[in-house]
Amino acid sequence: MQKTKINHLIIKNIGFLNYDKNFRSKVEKDSCFLNKNFSDETYSFLNNSYHTEYTNIMFPAFDNQGIDRFVKELNYEIEICNIQTSVILNNIELFIFNDSYRSEQTVLFSLDYLKDNCCLEDVSNISFSLKLHDCEIIYNKEKMLLKDFISNFLLFGINFHNDSSSLQQYAGSKFKQFLVIDFEHSVANRDNLLFELGTSSKIGSVDKGLIEAPSANYLEKVLKNKISCFNNYECLTLLDSFTVLGTDNYNRDIVYSQLGWNDIYFSIYIYALYMKSTLQILSNDFSKDSLVKRYEFQNFYNKYYRKKISYNFLPNEIYTGILNSLEIDEDLNYVQEKLETLAVQVNERQQNQLGYLLACISVIALLETPLHIEGIRDIIGIENMIIYNSLSYFILISVVVIFLVTKIRKKY
Repeated sequence: MQKTKINHLIIKNIGFLNYDKNFRSKVEKDSCFLNKNFSDETYSFLNNSYHTEYTNIMFPAFDNQGIDRFVKELNYEIEICNIQTSVILNNIELFIFNDSYRSEQTVLFSLDYLKDNCCLEDVSNISFSLKLHDCEIIYNKEKMLLKDFISNFLLFGINFHNDSSSLQQYAGSKFKQFLVIDFEHSVANRDNLLFELGTSSKIGSVDKGLIEAPSANYLEKVLKNKISCFNNYECLTLLDSFTVLGTDNYNRDIVYSQLGWNDIYFSIYIYALYMKSTLQILSNDFSKDSLVKRYEFQNFYNKYYRKKISYNFLPNEIYTGILNSLEIDEDLNYVQEKLETLAVQVNERQQNQLGYLLACISVIALLETPLHIEGIRDIIGIENMIIYNSLSYFILISVVVIFLVTKIRKKY
């Protein structure tokens, strides 16, 4: 299997960072970062095939309508030290999301790698190594970590990997990966190969029953995330990877094939990853300022969440498969349950505040009572008004204090 010829290949790794106006300004001033635009024919196809709300976000035809997409063409040769293999970093693409309701803004960046004339084992080794932030590489005869190379040479020195933000806690120490492999001929045991590439396992471990191989139950569980619509290719979508294996499915030299997998379907994966990262941030930070997070979640849900994105079946199959593997619905349900609990707490707090307000109004009214009930003073035989009022106010205030102390003790 390792000698099976690979005709065409996509290796894209995706990272995350919080950005501010300073970062945005640097991108716009860098003449090498160009706005990612598409042909009128492509926009027409998207508008006829995908829901408008989705295309307005991911493929906006006008400024300030959705995300901003910038691409910088590169031709950087880097050597991966542990496998002594060189690859070409072809480009970096930025997906800058703009959500005014959020206190922190997110950009997803993807790195596109090229490797010609490689076998399956090469692809496995390359994809596994480049997923790691701490992968050692050599660029311009200088050895460094991949994360430092990206920060210093591609992201204006911004440290995307070593902060305590909730976004970086979600991102972890690995990149998410989008991998498309097109073979010259059909391969046997495609399911096993999907598992090995999707989980970064050793090639052949399943077939050979090696000690690193998964149990039959786990293999079956993982492969439930497989998307299989046609005989010539299949997809496997997991928490941190999207893998496609096929024959005559992808060709970098054919415009529509390149556009389909490299841009349109890849954008679905970016869209879902943004949803996942946002939900993880909301879940992680919910207790810090619950009312603010509630506002953010409601805006996020209305803007991004949808069951379908297309009028055609295949994009919806891919989208649904990715959502299921990323457990988006589970995250949504969790946050919604937190919101319901918060709503009950807020309602109880408001009712308690209203009760105390009414109690204060009643106290004010009671404090005026002795001044207007002369009959009580006559009955108890106190003729001195000052003594009468002082005694009356003392008794009323004592009653109110005892009442409040009793309420506070019951509360705590």
